[in-house]
Amino acid sequence: MTSAPPNAPTRGWRKTRLLSGLPSSPLAFVLIGVAVAAGLGNYFAGEASRAEGARQHAILTQSDRLLANMVELETGMRGFVLLGEEVYLEPYDAAQSTIDGQLSAIDDLTRGMDAEAPRHIGALRGAVEAKRTYAARVIDLRRTQGHDPAVALVRTGEGKRTMDAVRAATRDVQAHANAVLAASERWDRILSLVLSLVSIASALGAVGLLGRLALVRRRDEQRTAALLDGVFANAPVGLGFLDRDLTIQHMNRALATMNERGFGADLGAPIWANVPTLQEQLVPKLRAARDEGLVTNNVDVAVPTPSAPRGVRHFQMSFYPLRGRSGGAGAGRVQADGVGLVVSDETLRKLSEERMRHSEERFRSLTEATTAIVWTTSPEGGFEATPSEWTRFTGQTPQQAAGAGWLEAIHADDRARTNAAWLQALETLSPYEIEHRVRRQDGIWRIMSARAVPILEENGSIREWVGTHSDITARREAELALEAAKEAAEEANRAKSQFLANMSHELRTPLSAVIGYSEMLQEEIEDLGEEGLLADMRKIEANARHLLGLINDVLDLSKIEAERMEIFAEVFPVAETVRDVAATVETLVDKKGNALALEMADGLGEARTDQTKLRQCLINLLSNAAKFTEGGRIVLAVSRASREGIDWLTFRVTDTGIGMNADQQAKLFQRFTQADASTTRRFGGTGLGLAITRAFADMLGGRIEVESQEGAGTTFTLTVPAVYVPQNPVEASPHDHDALHRLGEVRPIPGGHVLIIDDDAATRDLLARFLERDGFTVATARDGREGLERARELRPRVILLDVTMPRMDGWSVLRTLRADPDLGATPIIMVTVLDEQNLAFSLGATDYLQKPIEWSQLKSAMERFKPSEHKGPVLIIDDDPDARERLSAMLTREGWRVAAAENGVAGLEATAARKPSLILLDLMMPEMDGFGFLRALRERAEWRDIPVVVLTAKDITADDRRRLAGRADRVLQKGGLSLTDLAESLRPLVGPGV
Repeated sequence: MTSAPPNAPTRGWRKTRLLSGLPSSPLAFVLIGVAVAAGLGNYFAGEASRAEGARQHAILTQSDRLLANMVELETGMRGFVLLGEEVYLEPYDAAQSTIDGQLSAIDDLTRGMDAEAPRHIGALRGAVEAKRTYAARVIDLRRTQGHDPAVALVRTGEGKRTMDAVRAATRDVQAHANAVLAASERWDRILSLVLSLVSIASALGAVGLLGRLALVRRRDEQRTAALLDGVFANAPVGLGFLDRDLTIQHMNRALATMNERGFGADLGAPIWANVPTLQEQLVPKLRAARDEGLVTNNVDVAVPTPSAPRGVRHFQMSFYPLRGRSGGAGAGRVQADGVGLVVSDETLRKLSEERMRHSEERFRSLTEATTAIVWTTSPEGGFEATPSEWTRFTGQTPQQAAGAGWLEAIHADDRARTNAAWLQALETLSPYEIEHRVRRQDGIWRIMSARAVPILEENGSIREWVGTHSDITARREAELALEAAKEAAEEANRAKSQFLANMSHELRTPLSAVIGYSEMLQEEIEDLGEEGLLADMRKIEANARHLLGLINDVLDLSKIEAERMEIFAEVFPVAETVRDVAATVETLVDKKGNALALEMADGLGEARTDQTKLRQCLINLLSNAAKFTEGGRIVLAVSRASREGIDWLTFRVTDTGIGMNADQQAKLFQRFTQADASTTRRFGGTGLGLAITRAFADMLGGRIEVESQEGAGTTFTLTVPAVYVPQNPVEASPHDHDALHRLGEVRPIPGGHVLIIDDDAATRDLLARFLERDGFTVATARDGREGLERARELRPRVILLDVTMPRMDGWSVLRTLRADPDLGATPIIMVTVLDEQNLAFSLGATDYLQKPIEWSQLKSAMERFKPSEHKGPVLIIDDDPDARERLSAMLTREGWRVAAAENGVAGLEATAARKPSLILLDLMMPEMDGFGFLRALRERAEWRDIPVVVLTAKDITADDRRRLAGRADRVLQKGGLSLTDLAESLRPLVGPGV
């Protein structure tokens, strides 16, 4: 028994499935294949023939256009040659811009043709290029040499020859194209006839397949109907059918859901069954669809529904006829079996539109209500619809403002700047912002602030620009008024500061007299043995000095407010300064039975800051503690710590006094303010001390804090950096170390040596020999460090200092000397090859000599530092007769011979009459002030060696110090030291009795 191979059934099943939809006759299958192949062959052959025909026609068309462009080129050239106007070159330029493209197009069309085509195209291209070259030569000749040379070139006939060559080449191309086209058409006719016969014969043989194909089509229709049923049932929009009675016969799911939410109609009932108000709206449109076959789209229907937003659900309905049968005889038209219904729920869209409408209304209302002009432009930056606010404000008509016409309303001086800013914003899509002047409709120019931003689409393209124009004229006028008021206030502040400076001088002068006379009277009372009067005189002196301190406080406050208070940094030992401050306030502390304790931590070291201002801060805090504490304890604690790489000094003043509440602490540092009125009545004071202390703390880069409890005492904490760092680089100039001109400090200059600091041995030797021959005692040092050591050892009368030296240069030596408490007043003459006079004087140099040294200049500079050998008197120059009398009496009593003058002019006359051994000089005097006197004095070589001590009530500024540098030996302040101290400070300059 045999069996079939395993794969036989599979092959038979597949064959049945493959041919089940086709005729079973192999001949029919072959005929269909032949018919299809013949039809396709005929089709593709026809398409190929048509494509070839289209290509040849395109070659003909392009060659015609090329010839026309060459004619245009010739015409433009001739017009320009004849008239010389550039407008005639427009057709020439247009032809030039298209010729290359047309030649390329012809090249592309002929690619793949027979060998003749490239030859014709090459000839055509050569003729065209020759013509273009000729035309360019003619035009260039016309532009550069004029009409006649160009016409002469035209008359040569070269243009006609090149144009004839172009025409001939064009004819060759077209003739070749026509020949190819004719051959293609002949072949196409023959091939089409053959293929058509084959296709017809095959088609006749395939008629038998139609029955089979009809059955296949029926099955496809059934399958399509099933798909449509699925689409109908699951469509996202509501679909339904109404019969001729307009009752609902069918609904898909979406319509059923909408019906439940809104209409509430059942199958077999009209759609308006539960909403009778819809009948009047819908029935006419439903009947028009049923009876007249009209389609009605997008009918808006509102159905009251409690569950819907705002109680109404919005639907959009469309009606269309369902045609299926003919009407009665003679009806003359097709009637519908029913009406189709398409429904969509538009509730959310309506809500969105309503919100958008409300938003637009709000924006429109805001635009109309605001004083600004709101505008929009096209992406290109022009007004498409000119806003009414713009036309009302500027008076321009919409036509005038359209496009870029709005620029005409901008002031002529601002127009170019405005246009440039607007074009830049358009190019970069960046916000537009500018201020310019806009002409109002009454002709008045108003200052407007314009701002605009681009509105972009999701793809990044710009949709429009939205901007505003705001009138800022009032604001700008207010700013100008404010600026004027600020300038006036600053001028008033300057006037006030000048007034206070003048007043301080006027007040200090009589106070100095009071202090001086009280000192003299105390000495005379002691000589007379009237001890009972001494206490009264000391009270007079103390009160005068207190009043002088108040004047100084007011002047300090004025300088702080005017930002003219300067910082003079110097190096000093912290512990020594604290002890000195404690000794200064000891009497005040003891006055109310208080005890002062110092708690100084180890390692306080040295500080580099303004010692005078730091001392004043500590004195103010300790004085304040002593004032408000009776029979208590005051502690001054000092420590040093490093934070974030900076050394900080902390001074904590703690007392057991009356303390303060929170309200009193809040106004503690206000100027001219104390805790309350009762405090002022009980303890006195101006309320300036703590205000100045805080200002000084801020200037030194520190801060001051307070902790207090009413009835339990107060703690003030002052924190300053150990090394002052100037906020302004100008302040960093070390001229603040100029101890020679520091107010209120007197440092004797003992010794008679001249110290030469120079690394060059020859220079040291020459200087030493010259000075020794001139009567000086000389010491030398080889570099900066050795020089400092010798200076501290010898305390020289004057130092000659080089700049460029090893180990430590001259500038560093100068800074160190000026910061040294003992050597800071030593005169220093710079002797160097560098030309840095301004720097030297800013650092505190007394004089400046440049190498190679002129020995006459050195002699002149050193004359003033020789010990005085003449017998002249001490000359007092002061416009205050009381001051002259007081100083004369004191100096006479001390054994000095004295002369006096009332101003600078009289002082020069007195100096000329008899050369003084020393001059005591006031700065503020009539006719010639102290600065003018010094300038005139030092101009005379024979007077340059006269020591001058400035004794003034004027507040000395940094500029004053620079003016006095190299001219005055000392600067002392009236009232800053007693008459006895004054006499002692003069002795190192010249001895009494001379």
